[in-house]
Amino acid sequence: MATKIQRPAGADASGLFRRPRLVLRARRAEDIAAIFAKTRQFPSPVRVIGADYSQTRCVGGDGGTTVGVAALDKVLEIGEDAVRAQAGVKVAALVRLLSERGLELPLTPEIGNMSVGALAVTTLPQASYEPGLAQMSSLVTEMKVITPQGRQLVVNERSRDLMRVLKSSFGLLGAVHEVVLKVRPLTPVRIEYQALSLKEFAARFAELVAAPDALRLHISPFNDRITVERRCLDESANLSRSGIWQIRNSVMRNVLPAFGSSVGSVLAAPGLRDAMANGVERALRATLDRAASGVVMHAHEWMRELPAEAWRARHTYSLWAFPQADFPRRLGEYFAFCRAYYKEHRYRCNVVSGASRVHQDRGSLFSVSYSGPVFTLEPSSTGDKGWDDFLIDFNDFASSLGGTPTFNQTRALRPEHVTKAFGERAKLFRALRERTDPLNRLRNSYFANLFG
Repeated sequence: MATKIQRPAGADASGLFRRPRLVLRARRAEDIAAIFAKTRQFPSPVRVIGADYSQTRCVGGDGGTTVGVAALDKVLEIGEDAVRAQAGVKVAALVRLLSERGLELPLTPEIGNMSVGALAVTTLPQASYEPGLAQMSSLVTEMKVITPQGRQLVVNERSRDLMRVLKSSFGLLGAVHEVVLKVRPLTPVRIEYQALSLKEFAARFAELVAAPDALRLHISPFNDRITVERRCLDESANLSRSGIWQIRNSVMRNVLPAFGSSVGSVLAAPGLRDAMANGVERALRATLDRAASGVVMHAHEWMRELPAEAWRARHTYSLWAFPQADFPRRLGEYFAFCRAYYKEHRYRCNVVSGASRVHQDRGSLFSVSYSGPVFTLEPSSTGDKGWDDFLIDFNDFASSLGGTPTFNQTRALRPEHVTKAFGERAKLFRALRERTDPLNRLRNSYFANLFG
């Protein structure tokens, strides 16, 4: 049976307050089914949680029951083109195990803390190589789900419409406890960097998006710099991990978040903080310039895994996606927004912002690239003073420009943002959720506010 655990008061690892009444640890899938079915013993809402690294309150407890699935951590079967794993397996652990077998996931996330169960039912867009495979849930070919009534259900690709909804259901239609994911042979990736001004980026944009490469951007609005990271699959390439690239990777994983957190807490004057931030951004750009060529590696090597203790390397971000065709203009407007916001409020993000090119992917109902290819835009911070207020204004800015958010990565989201971005898809999901879970067993206040 599920085990009751004690959790200290205050924020969880993600820095967000969950506030459940009961916190349980499921040891078997049957434990989840029993919890769902016993409405008096285990109060609603019941939210299933994996690694707890969402950027929003999508798993908020609201005085109900939180069920951790970290103990469901077995990789059950590895084949030539698929892997079967329990929901609590962390993606970082899975990709390391696959690499030892000469295999990999066709998409590799930037951060590996998420669980396989979360991967299956959330919107996680990634820098992608081809249409149809641009978010992590599109790797899923089968799920074992426990319905809100406690019944077991197996869903696979033969039920395409149901899979599309489940892949962005955020646990509102049931709890996933076992997943089958696509895999492929381990393939070298050639990585090149190019630093461009905004004007240069706009001039070369058509050329950049025409190439069959994955694109990841590192964005510095106050220095007028966009560092383009091109990732090209190259089966014939020999691995060549330069020492300077390893330094770059360490800086991106550890130094920048820790530095931003330290500067935010030690330097009170905005001018001093900004001078230090500009210096770090210039140093990072110089490191990337030196690592610009000759780097060939496997995809899982760039994935980072944040520590369990959030204070050691706080890294928070918010994500919106914009249609690819208009992205240079939107990026220019973002630069102007950041500068105007700083002029008025004396606040700027203290970690380099990111962005990814995401091909069209209709594999889930709330895919950010459902209607066509997009670029994400990801302001990042250590959660310093002023960050939450910045996001409120940034969300309004992004929504006014036709941006698309996610429910687990876009912080400070409001109902009007959801309605504008998803329209009929949001209405369809709400109707389906009401039929599937009429007692609102799995719905918390976060989703009640966004969907009604």
